[in-house]
Amino acid sequence: MNVFNQSFWLDEAISVKAAILPLKDLLFVFSPGDFHPPLYYLVLKLWISIFGTSETAVRSLSLVFALLSVLLLFFIAKKLFNKFVAISSASLLATAPLLFYYSQEARMYAMSVFASLLVVWCFINIVYNKNSRMLNWVSFIISSSLLIYTDYLPGLVLLFCAAFLIFQKKSLGVHRFAWITSFITILILFIPWLAIFKKQLEVGVQVKQNAPIWWETLGKTNLKQITLVPVKFLIGRISFYNKFVYAAFVGLFAFEFGISLWNSLKKYKESHLVWLWFLIPLSGALIFGLIMSGFSYFRLLFLLPPFYLLVAHGIFLVNKKTGKLYFRVGLNLLAISIFAFTPRFWREDWRSAVLWLESDAKGQSAISIFVTKSQQDPYMYYAKNVPSYGPDGLEGVYFEKIYLFRYVQPIFDPTDQVRKSVEGMGFTKVEERDFNGVTVWKYQNASKNLAAPEP
Repeated sequence: MNVFNQSFWLDEAISVKAAILPLKDLLFVFSPGDFHPPLYYLVLKLWISIFGTSETAVRSLSLVFALLSVLLLFFIAKKLFNKFVAISSASLLATAPLLFYYSQEARMYAMSVFASLLVVWCFINIVYNKNSRMLNWVSFIISSSLLIYTDYLPGLVLLFCAAFLIFQKKSLGVHRFAWITSFITILILFIPWLAIFKKQLEVGVQVKQNAPIWWETLGKTNLKQITLVPVKFLIGRISFYNKFVYAAFVGLFAFEFGISLWNSLKKYKESHLVWLWFLIPLSGALIFGLIMSGFSYFRLLFLLPPFYLLVAHGIFLVNKKTGKLYFRVGLNLLAISIFAFTPRFWREDWRSAVLWLESDAKGQSAISIFVTKSQQDPYMYYAKNVPSYGPDGLEGVYFEKIYLFRYVQPIFDPTDQVRKSVEGMGFTKVEERDFNGVTVWKYQNASKNLAAPEP
């Protein structure tokens, strides 16, 4: 396995599972229990109908959106500033360590980056064009609707648009009625989804009550999550065991990128739109994370474009020094290289876990057991011969082998009841394997009774 051919992890397997469902089941059975709107799954459904469900095929959709995002940021930067800033910001986004990771993930985050950029592009085309055509207004409404149907948190970009118009009253101009009509239309277009959205919120409340540790893991606004945002924006999904090395590495990035941000801030009048584009959604996400768990750096991926645009503007202000641009691009590439050559930063290796398990169980009666049924999707994607079960119905199980997946056990089975049940039935642990975060315990039983449990 290499960095470009990693196993699906849990959330990616969920994406595939959702996309292959019948349309009715996707919208009315799967979605109420999910925490995302359906557009990405619908687009993925079309995509895999053409290209298939292999890891490469499924992930290539995110890569397409990432590349389109780089291109669109170039045009936005050129319109707001100049060609140098456009090339710089596009180069920085194209080599962004965090985008590098999520451009290879079968989730909606890369799509949300593109959708948010599309909204901003349509927005500035109206704001900076006194004689805006009807097509621009229609494009803004459509792109905004696409954004909020792709992911909820990036919808905060619309808050930026509204706030900018309020702060810059002259931008309203003769278009005051058109802006009000546009925002009302966007809200109307979301109405068909409100019933499902309400159910998703109810499920979220249930998760908070029934699995508080999982609720915190989803992204509650706290000091740790707030700190991770700038760190991950700068260096992506890498870290170091040595805290001093880690701090020095982050400090180097923070110093270099921070200088450019400071230069841009000093010329706030030139870059105020981009600062508001970055800070208003970020502030909204912070507040949201205090109410509903969802404030995590990867959910803020849609703020990478304004972040790098501000950095590019700061570089331009220092006499267009291309050396500064090359050095910062080089830092991005260094972080990407560290990630690419360090397997411990890669995704959970469910593929290898299943390959080992099915090879080990070949010719024998065996089952796999999970501490919760909700975490079986990546196993189901790869498994062919060994069935899997949740934690219920284990009484009377006397297979030759049981493979107990310890994945998320501290969250969903903190008292370790599933393990106790398996061992209470006479099974003995004989081996333990870890596949980059997917821990499997193999149990053996000499009994000849091969009665299967209820799935």
